[in-house]
Amino acid sequence: MNKIELIQSLIDELNELPNRNEEKLDKLQKRAEMIVRKVFGESSIYLKQSEKISFYPMVYVLSLDSTTDEKYYNESWNSGKKQMLNLFNTMLEELNSFDESLKANETENPASINSRKIFVVHGHDEEMKQAVARTLEKLQLEAVILHEQPNQGRTIIEKFINYSDVSFAVVLLSPDDMAYPKDSSPKDAKPRARQNVVFELGFFIGKLGRERVFVLYREVENFEMPSDYSGVLYIPYDDSKRWEIELVKELKACGYNVDANKLV
Repeated sequence: MNKIELIQSLIDELNELPNRNEEKLDKLQKRAEMIVRKVFGESSIYLKQSEKISFYPMVYVLSLDSTTDEKYYNESWNSGKKQMLNLFNTMLEELNSFDESLKANETENPASINSRKIFVVHGHDEEMKQAVARTLEKLQLEAVILHEQPNQGRTIIEKFINYSDVSFAVVLLSPDDMAYPKDSSPKDAKPRARQNVVFELGFFIGKLGRERVFVLYREVENFEMPSDYSGVLYIPYDDSKRWEIELVKELKACGYNVDANKLV
């Protein structure tokens, strides 16, 4: 299933949910949480909104009239179901809007979409950069690393714009800088990616859409992630190389003909 089909399956399951069936509701909520995390990311606002939806009365009401009690609980259940359906439909609308935008971009710029070039945004972590570049080469793709390209008398930003004509980007977040709010002290400093890396992350999300931006991060204690990119899925970079499989999956989802067997 693609992302739109996954959200549609949640809508279908919710519509078929029997009245006040707690077991099936629990199953649906757990499945919905898993799908939302995968489709929109760990920091998605949809996760927080779904947690606020209640299918039960906020206050237990004991009435001498059982008919009144039944009506009260049914109203609470139907209200929760309506809120959840509205949330799922909002997710679906966002995905459909993005899908239409992507199709329009493909029509306007087919040469770029079919490009085998993958832009690699990186900081000072040489190991991450080389590992990603070699992985892309194994997949018969071309890693575009800015400092390896000729300057030809251009400024950095001119050079960056010229070489950013790609249809997919891999962004490497490594703990290269330490920073803290001005109203705090140095002991509150946290590791974070360099500002140029965060800038280029935002650039490619705006240019390509978040589905065509693959973000790898080096796992360290208190690492500060960019906070304004809701829905972006951050993948940990580790020695198990699970990230390679995740990269192949995302490339395939974007239409790249790549073979994971070439990584062996």
